[in-house]
Amino acid sequence: MIPRTHAVIRAAVAVSLTSIVLATGCQPPTPEPLTVREMADFRVRAVHYLEDAAFGDDPAGRMHAIEAFARSAPRQGVELQVFSLNIENEYPGASFAALVAAGEIGAIEYTELARTRAEHPNPHVRMAAIFALHQFGDRSRTAEIGQLLLKSETAKVRANAALLLGKIGGKQQIRILRTALRREKKDLPKLQIMESLAIIGEESAIQRLMLDGYSAKPQQSAVALMMLGNAKAQAAEDLFWLRLGPNEWPEIPLEAARGLARIGRNDGEPLAVTQLFFNSPKKDMPKDPPEQQIDRVRGLAALALEDIGNPLTLAPLRQAFDVEGQSLYVRIAIARAALRIIHMAHPEWNSEPIPRVRPDRNQQLAGDQRGDVP
Repeated sequence: MIPRTHAVIRAAVAVSLTSIVLATGCQPPTPEPLTVREMADFRVRAVHYLEDAAFGDDPAGRMHAIEAFARSAPRQGVELQVFSLNIENEYPGASFAALVAAGEIGAIEYTELARTRAEHPNPHVRMAAIFALHQFGDRSRTAEIGQLLLKSETAKVRANAALLLGKIGGKQQIRILRTALRREKKDLPKLQIMESLAIIGEESAIQRLMLDGYSAKPQQSAVALMMLGNAKAQAAEDLFWLRLGPNEWPEIPLEAARGLARIGRNDGEPLAVTQLFFNSPKKDMPKDPPEQQIDRVRGLAALALEDIGNPLTLAPLRQAFDVEGQSLYVRIAIARAALRIIHMAHPEWNSEPIPRVRPDRNQQLAGDQRGDVP
């Protein structure tokens, strides 16, 4: 039975959804099932879109698309050479994302590629290759990731090293992360250390993030809720329920909805479906323009629906995917969510090949060089 406080919050959320619809004038579609044919067609479109983005000219979009394949369509990512060709890409961000993805899906066929990239001069590429080798069973160089966390002079390097140690997990990584947390002065790596400790299950890190989740500062609260969701922190359930209620900052209840989904509750589904069509950005925020706010909220809504996993939400996801002028980032998030939901509903489709959008990827990537890791 849901506690009384939770029932009150659910009622408040329903009221807030009504006010959102009235304020925006946008009535999202009522979730309803797609036919099998419609689902199959949407799957093909989503894979094609992610493939194009994974080899596109937008560096951040490329990284998001690689991560989407790893999360939602790993077999298709292997077949379409999304991981192998991006591992060899001279843009460090793409190589980092592809190596991490290869490690997470256990694609041991890329072992030799990873060994080669483990000698790369860029520390982001090098540590990602070592992570992949660790996941493939070669632990001989894993300690180098910890050394980068403890000794690198670059905050982004330390943050990425902390990220990978959280993915590896284990008591040894907790010791290294705790040592790094005591020494760290910069916010970016400090936050990533906290998240990694929480993901591994370190209780004090979860408690500290929960305190931040109650913060009146919207960004601090939203980031903490995101990290607790990533950690699947059962201890944060009451916090998620509280933050699911009405809030002038839509990112906060969306992160709460995603956090609830990751511990097995789908109560944030109506909110997420509605916010797929968010179009009420705050004005007079020069450092956060309206387009950026819209993309962020819609993208978060798609990620929440991915974790909720209800096939009935494929209809609104498809409608949002087709919204005119929808950004690259939002469409990637929607494609990722849709593929995850479809493949959970029809696991047998994972073995069905999908033709390429373009057949000349090797020629396209030859000499493809971009800047440093974002």
